[in-house]
Formats: sequence, C-alpha cells, structure tokens
Amino acid sequence: MKMNNEREKNNRIGPDLNKSDSLNFTKDVESYLLAQMKNYPTSIDYDVIADELPYFKTFNYTEYAHCVIMHPLQLELRVLQMQEAYDDNVEQTIDYIQFFKDKITNSDPNKYKDRAPTDNYEPREAIVALPGSNKLKECICLNKMKYIRDIHGGNVWFKPHPMTQHKLVGELMDLMGEDRILPRNANLYQLMKDDKTKIVYSSMLSESAMYAIALDKQLEPTDVYNKMPRASFYHINKNLFFNKDPKGWVNRTFNSPKSGVISPLIDDNWRKKIDDYLEYAHNLRNRYKNKFI
Repeated sequence: MKMNNEREKNNRIGPDLNKSDSLNFTKDVESYLLAQMKNYPTSIDYDVIADELPYFKTFNYTEYAHCVIMHPLQLELRVLQMQEAYDDNVEQTIDYIQFFKDKITNSDPNKYKDRAPTDNYEPREAIVALPGSNKLKECICLNKMKYIRDIHGGNVWFKPHPMTQHKLVGELMDLMGEDRILPRNANLYQLMKDDKTKIVYSSMLSESAMYAIALDKQLEPTDVYNKMPRASFYHINKNLFFNKDPKGWVNRTFNSPKSGVISPLIDDNWRKKIDDYLEYAHNLRNRYKNKFI
C-alpha cells in the first residue's frame, strides 16, 4: 500500500513533509482498490508514469485534489477514457466543481501539512504555482516564466513547490527577482483564493489548476509544450486549460465511472464506481489485444 506507506513517503518526498490528515480517506480507497485488482490479470502501482502498449499491463493511481484518480499507463488510453467518460453523459449526481470550490474556500486543500500563512504577503494580480525540483527545469518553459515576469512586473508571485531545493529557489530569485518569490512552505491557496488574484499560472503537473477553475480564475499554462502529454495530470488538466467549458466538462466527466475519478468525501457509491471503472478499463484494454506485439 504505497499511497499510505511511511517508508514510501519518505523515499519520495522526504521526512520533512507529511500528507494532510484530510487525505486519510485514501487508506480505505487504496485497500479496496488493491483487493479488487486481484480479480484482474493486470497490476497497479502508485504515482507512476509510463507509456506501455495499448494492451497495457499496469494501472496508475494517485491523489488529485482530494480525489483518487486511476488510469492505464498508456497515454492514448488515459486520454480516451476521459473522452468516453464525457460521452457517457451519465446523470450528474455530484457537483465536483462545488466540492473543489468548497475545499479551497471553506477548508484546507493543501496536500501537505503545516503550510505557513501568507498574511504578511499582499495578494497580487497573478500567481505562478511551480512543480518540484525534479520537474521544474525539465517541464516548465523558461521563456514563459520570463514572459510572465515581464508582463506583470511587480504584480506577480512565483510560488516554489515545497519539494524545491534551496539552490533552485536561489536560482529563481536571481532570474525572477527576490521580491517575486514566495517561501516554499507558504500557503499557495490562501493567496490564490483572494479576490485580488485574477490569474493563476499552473501546469499539467499540478492540481492547483482545478482549484483555479473552481474559483473562476483565469488559468494559463507554464508547460514546455512537447513535455505536456507525459505529465501526471495531463488527461485531466488539458481540459481545464483548453476546453471552452472546463467546469461543465469536469462535472459531466467526473460523474462517469469511466473517468477513473472517485472521492469518498462526496461519493457514497465510490466502491461501485471503482468496480465499474475496472470493468470498463479492462474492456478498453481488450479492444487492443493482439493489435500490437
């Protein structure tokens, strides 16, 4: 059970960061999901990315904005499952957008504990949510970062991810200006939800994009274009950035079990939704049997 394993957590993010207690619901989800996977010929792993053949061997599961998401480790199919979930057009019994909005406005959406208040930092017109050190230089467009700095001047905050190395924070300060860089442990969402913040720059790697949409902020990408499809949340976030009705897309898509998105915090039938998803995803897999070897 890697999602809720202390040793696994320390190997991935170190001992200094701890997941929020509001994610404790994932323990039951993980336990049920792994048990159900024993009924199928495929395997499942936590928070990984790869591009297997369409007749895939492995599923991914991970946290996303206080939901758990599941998808094949196959780019075409993880995008296809979202399209087929949208086309499923099931009854929209859950208002996911309202759930995300309530999470950021009325409680704490942070994945990690002990985020520092930003009371001493005046909100600015724009805020840039950056990924950790392992993704920042590879997946975030330096030219776009400079563009953001230049068009907003002193009216933008760059927020390093909590896992950003001190050396890289220093490089950001040199490049963007020390007075534009927030502390790594600052509460991103406290500033994001302020009415003075109009634009959120995020990426295919960040769940902050979903909260920006829920808050009706202008959402803009910072990704290197040809790196986007391999990003963790590409199959979801690309629709937040580029769909003409992202909020409508979320509610219509996430209500379908084909989306692979569940949250016991709002979904009383989450076990059935997992069952339905696994059955659907394996049928999807079988469409490609013997097509590519």
